[in-house]
Amino acid sequence: MLSDLPFMEKIVIIGGGIAGVAAKTYNRDAMLVEKSELMTVFPRLIDVASGMDQKFAVIKRNADVYDEVMDIDFKNRKVITKKRKIGYDKLIVALGKSQNYSFLKGKQYIYPMAQLSDAIKLRDSIKNAKNLTIIGGGYLGVELAGSLHGVNIKIIEAGKRLLQGLKNEYHEIALKKLSELGVDVLFNTKVIEVKKDSIITDAGDFKSDVSVFAGGLTGNLLLNDLDITTLNSKIVVDSYLRSVDYDDVYACGDSMAIKNTFTPMSAIIARSSGIRAMANAMGEDLEYKPNNFANIIRVGNYYFGDFFNYRVNGFIARIIKESGIAISINYAKML
Repeated sequence: MLSDLPFMEKIVIIGGGIAGVAAKTYNRDAMLVEKSELMTVFPRLIDVASGMDQKFAVIKRNADVYDEVMDIDFKNRKVITKKRKIGYDKLIVALGKSQNYSFLKGKQYIYPMAQLSDAIKLRDSIKNAKNLTIIGGGYLGVELAGSLHGVNIKIIEAGKRLLQGLKNEYHEIALKKLSELGVDVLFNTKVIEVKKDSIITDAGDFKSDVSVFAGGLTGNLLLNDLDITTLNSKIVVDSYLRSVDYDDVYACGDSMAIKNTFTPMSAIIARSSGIRAMANAMGEDLEYKPNNFANIIRVGNYYFGDFFNYRVNGFIARIIKESGIAISINYAKML
């Protein structure tokens, strides 16, 4: 039988990723619930997959309660974890991202890329592989293809270009750099089935010892099972980051879907929305205006992208990208 945890904090944050950590640093009196002492630095999963030690992609951060969220009773204001029930006056949901590839036939042969264990498995599997296929030519697919080595790499993209949603110029740069690295890219190609050692597409069959899924990033799949309105496994919120169903529930980072607004999944958005969600939960009540002011892409050792609408590349772009990662790590260290 689950026991009730004595209620000590008015505001409860569930999830200790970038958004949850930002919310906690804004209000130290809030209760942070997280299942692990280690926070995954998502951009560094690519480095682990390419051969670096897994310690490079994690940072220790402190939480008030170490436990796994299993359910939320919104009507009675209770977070239900494996070991207890936690009451709240205001709840901030920051449960991070998942990957959804359930629609693909042969999903048992797919290598996901959403958490540290995925990167480790991929790193170890590449050692004995000759052909590797990446399904998806977005940020993750492009950066992963540019970082891996010792294997023949193919990107299969359903659309007509890489890096959908960014400038076509960036597609062209990424394609050129990937070509220089020997990466083969197929466009307008639909994956029909993934097999143990091959991929079947509408453009033909291709040998593939390792097939990585680099798309389908959504919010935490747990949210789909809760009594709350969601979109792509994210809680639908208004411009104040408040749930459209419950006035005492807020969402941020990869757990939020702002009604009628496209918001990219990025560390910048995660931090700023975590702070805004907490400020509003504390009574400030200001609209959140997302500003993803930096988009930096890495292909191999080449960095390029936007910074406050200015085109940057090379060393400056690398510094901007690594500074963003450092900021996320420093937030975690502040707890």
